[in-house]
Amino acid sequence: MSPVRLTDALRRADWLNGERGRVYSLMGLVAFLLMALLFWLRFAVFAPGPDPLGGDFTSFYAASKLALSGHPADAWNPAAHAHAEDSLFRGPHDYLAFFYPPPYLLLCWPLALLPYGWAALAWMTGTAALATALLRAFFRRVRPEGPMPLVVMLAFPALWINIGCGQNGAVTLAILTGGFLMMDRRPIVAGLILGLMIIKPQLAIGLPFVLGGAALAEPKRWKVFFATGISALALCGIAWLALGTAGYAAFFTNSAYAREVLNQGLVDPALMQSLYAGLRMLGASMTAAYAAQGALSLTVLAMASYTAFRYRPTGLALGALTISATVLTTPFLLDYDLLVTALPLGWLVLTGAKHGFRNWEKLLLLMVFLLPLAARKLALVAHLPMAPLLLLIVFAFVIRRIRTAETVPVAMPAACAA
Repeated sequence: MSPVRLTDALRRADWLNGERGRVYSLMGLVAFLLMALLFWLRFAVFAPGPDPLGGDFTSFYAASKLALSGHPADAWNPAAHAHAEDSLFRGPHDYLAFFYPPPYLLLCWPLALLPYGWAALAWMTGTAALATALLRAFFRRVRPEGPMPLVVMLAFPALWINIGCGQNGAVTLAILTGGFLMMDRRPIVAGLILGLMIIKPQLAIGLPFVLGGAALAEPKRWKVFFATGISALALCGIAWLALGTAGYAAFFTNSAYAREVLNQGLVDPALMQSLYAGLRMLGASMTAAYAAQGALSLTVLAMASYTAFRYRPTGLALGALTISATVLTTPFLLDYDLLVTALPLGWLVLTGAKHGFRNWEKLLLLMVFLLPLAARKLALVAHLPMAPLLLLIVFAFVIRRIRTAETVPVAMPAACAA
């Protein structure tokens, strides 16, 4: 194939159609299932190691043990929490800290009522199933005549990375998907759901900006805005009733350690996917990295807020806009957190199928789809922090689609636009 024909094939990507997408996804899903089976046989059956399967889930389970024993504040006491983790291991291991805010402990609280293995299985499969079901309903609303095939959603690499890490990416995806799914039909319910994102506030940064911008153009959106705030405050209040002042005091004390983890690189910056982490990995100073991240965050939030105000996107489009903005604005973003990008990616694919794809769009979306699979290796081995660039492309695609396919300009009366 000549260079010209190859470039044209990549630019148009006509070969990447719905049928091939399903076939490729099925191949990927089978590969992930086989890897999961081999991993389980290797580390849990034939040659079990000193630590149980589940990755970061051990931190959540240890916090649950402390809460059920009547000492919930000790979840943020590194010594006590490490001791609780030690009871789950059969040899030396690295400490897995619990940096989450008090409302998150409410979610973890009942985990230790089950044996560790059953609790881990319930957590990984239950949260993944919930997120997938809500995402499928969301995509069906985006394009009822041709929704996203289930096999494509199940083949998203970030889903399996989240399961392998025993993390909460599926929880945050479920909350965000459920909230934006309900936004146009039940705005108060949508806000109450979105307020649950207080359990992971670094992935809720975009909510007040995008919802506020949308509400300035459409007063009915204020219901969502205020319901989100009330829900978050109520959950904090419930957590205070459960934990007491000591729990919050322990959390804020432990937050200083969390800042050190980020600032001093105690978590390898190559494992994170933000601009801040990428610059730190390339040798930039902490001040320069924070300055660049701050500039990017302010720019992205301003653009997202303006787009929400100026073009009055639907609740579904607001979901794609909010998430694509948020993953660019937080400095603490790991590869399992990329699971939330399933929503804007799917929205872009279905909107493109409805209105037509632009040059290079299919190929770039495929690259972002595969990003979680390669992000760590690219950073660790090749020192190429590709995530910020690819996530920025997704954000730009979302804004462009909203301005063309999802537009009801604020200057235009809604009746005329209809």
